[in-house]
Amino acid sequence: MINQSQLKESMRNIFFELISDIATTSYVQLLNQVSIQLQDLLNVPYVAIYSYNHWEQTYNRVTGDRHNELRKQLVEGVPIDNYFNRNIHDLKTRTQFLHAKTEPNAFLFLAYHQNDDRFNKETLDIIKEELKNVLNIFNYDKMSKEKEERNAFLFEITTKFYSVFSKKSILTEITKAMDKWYPNFNYHILLSQDYEEETSLPIRTIEYSDDATKRVSTQAFITGEVQLEDRLKDKKTCLYAPLKGKQGVYGVLQIVTPNSVDFPQKEIEFIGQFATVAGKAIESATLYQNSKHLVEDLKLINDATHALNSNLKIVEITTIVREKIIEACGATQVGFIYTGETQHHMINVLSGSTNYFFTSSGEESANFIFNQVMTTKEPIISGNYTINETDFSFPSLMAIPMLHAGTIHGVLIIIKQTKYAFSFDNFKLMQSLVQHYTLALTNSILNEKLKVVAITDYLTQLYSRSHLEEEIQMHLKRDEKGTLIVIDIDDFKGINDTFGHHIGDEVIIQVASIVRAHTSDNDVPARWGGEELAIYLSNATIDEGVHIATQIRKQAENFTNPKVTLSCGVATWDYTKKVNAKELFVRADKALYAAKKTGKNCVVKEIIEMRIRN
Repeated sequence: MINQSQLKESMRNIFFELISDIATTSYVQLLNQVSIQLQDLLNVPYVAIYSYNHWEQTYNRVTGDRHNELRKQLVEGVPIDNYFNRNIHDLKTRTQFLHAKTEPNAFLFLAYHQNDDRFNKETLDIIKEELKNVLNIFNYDKMSKEKEERNAFLFEITTKFYSVFSKKSILTEITKAMDKWYPNFNYHILLSQDYEEETSLPIRTIEYSDDATKRVSTQAFITGEVQLEDRLKDKKTCLYAPLKGKQGVYGVLQIVTPNSVDFPQKEIEFIGQFATVAGKAIESATLYQNSKHLVEDLKLINDATHALNSNLKIVEITTIVREKIIEACGATQVGFIYTGETQHHMINVLSGSTNYFFTSSGEESANFIFNQVMTTKEPIISGNYTINETDFSFPSLMAIPMLHAGTIHGVLIIIKQTKYAFSFDNFKLMQSLVQHYTLALTNSILNEKLKVVAITDYLTQLYSRSHLEEEIQMHLKRDEKGTLIVIDIDDFKGINDTFGHHIGDEVIIQVASIVRAHTSDNDVPARWGGEELAIYLSNATIDEGVHIATQIRKQAENFTNPKVTLSCGVATWDYTKKVNAKELFVRADKALYAAKKTGKNCVVKEIIEMRIRN
């Protein structure tokens, strides 16, 4: 018989020594020492301790390697509802369930000889009670160490998360943590937004369809709470932990077990805490990236606005904005389609647009998109755009109206050959850029119109006298020769007296139209004053000037109503005999006077003696 008091005292002494080493000894080592020393104390062939494994839902043998032959006859794992009492050869066996206050529970497996009658109920109860007491201490220590380890991990991972500003780095750290803590589980990171970077990470996008709202993953995303799902058909358990920040939920961490398990509450809490830390890190990285993009966008807008406010020409303005657009969103082609102040007229592809829009297919596509925008009065953003019965190969499209003062003046068309290439942030940035561009374009057009008005005679739409003088001064410095024609309508006072001043104005307009028809872009036709007109012919000889003046005189005589005739004086200069603009005008005017004196309706060139004068 075993002295029960002595047994109790001996077990407590053994356990006290083990407890004194608890800080430096692992949980399994402690249980193994319990098993060995209890086997020695009881002088029995075999002692083993089975500890409950929540993941496998079995009691797994964690000690009992001392008796190798007997160990081979025992199972490694025992189902929760089947811990056993059975005889093995000449040995009796007993199991004592050890229901601890803190998990995990365990049971003692004891094997002794058939003729050993020491293990009555009272003795087994003492062994059970003492083992349960020490198991409580070991379990509590195990739980404290695990909690400390997990808290240290959460602190470490939080520090690591907040030291990086890349979403990819954060997602990579999440996968490393999952591989460390749950190596036997499958997992996916379900994000609420598309993740554009190429990666081998287990990332998916949460679905938002009506059917998707019924899914457990979507419920975790919507509620912000950890959700569990038992897949009876697959015999698996799924846990969904929301990646939650302060401002919202950014995704869900999905964990899939290889078989059905009952997730311990401490595991659910730990995974929830980890997911929250990860969610806040994703939020911070997202806000950082957004703020960085916002700063870049504001800088782009500021740089563009500064350039656009530099009184540039239309082609220069358009080129600047085109380059900014390509820089901001990687567009393949950019087209500036302008219609002016009236709607539904023929479109004009502005210089500065990319080459595609000057091809026949590009103009056809631009016309289709332009008409669509003008019809709906709404912008277009599409990742899979098509034009019926065409080979339009740019599925990514942003078409933004050029709106100013309530009127659409044109459409900016931005396209790319890959699908879904433009984000909504790209679209918003382009809308802002188009507003600045449209204002600058309108101002540039207005400025050019004002410049034209300033140098244009309001009646004839020829150049003004002051502009003619400026152009002659410039050509005198730049060219090697040139010719000036001065034209006067003969007997113009009689036209006014006979028909009235309004008919006189019509006659001047008719003659101006004839003059314009006989000049090129390099020439400067102008109204000299009253019924007098003038033409400066750049790099032309006096004979060429006489020829053009003669053609104009004949046209006027035959095609004006009422009929009028013209008198013309022609003067010239070349690099061998430099003159100023005033001298050239005086010489041409003297030739005109000679034409009048000769009998009108003729062309007279300056006399050679005048040209000899220094």
